Amino acid sequence: MELRSVAVNLIVRDATLRTLLANYARRLEGEGAPENGAEPQFISLSWAVDDRARTRAGSEVLIVDVHVSRDDPCSPAQLDAVLQRLRAALTRTGPNPCLTARCLTTSGAGADSRFGTLTTSSTWAIDPVPAEPERAHPIDLGPWRVWGGPDAPGLLVPGVGVLSMN
Repeated sequence: MELRSVAVNLIVRDATLRTLLANYARRLEGEGAPENGAEPQFISLSWAVDDRARTRAGSEVLIVDVHVSRDDPCSPAQLDAVLQRLRAALTRTGPNPCLTARCLTTSGAGADSRFGTLTTSSTWAIDPVPAEPERAHPIDLGPWRVWGGPDAPGLLVPGVGVLSMN
């Protein structure tokens, strides 16, 4: 399974995020140069291998850069809205999830003079889900007495059990 493909598919299912990725693609093709009236709102994705020792084999790091117009007074709110959509897209679980995503860090908003935008960066750990879930180990409990001694006619009567955690 290709984690990158699955993660990108989760992102592009959201129409807004798909449009923002397309805006970035137009910028890369040259038709989105600032002088050509390119959309100032876009997102870009970059990938790295997760080198932290505690991660599963095949884990990846996804870095999402979000850009919005610096001239719009609602820019900080737009950054937050895109980050919320991104979180919803990556953490959506279906009947057979094959990856888990968790946000590691999100930078504060800053100006990007190359594009004339306000930008923030969000870093995500993308981990594969194991093929078979880990099974729980049975708990060993000590003896638990449930019945008391026999009553006068020789029948067992309920007693007070004591649960031992030893």
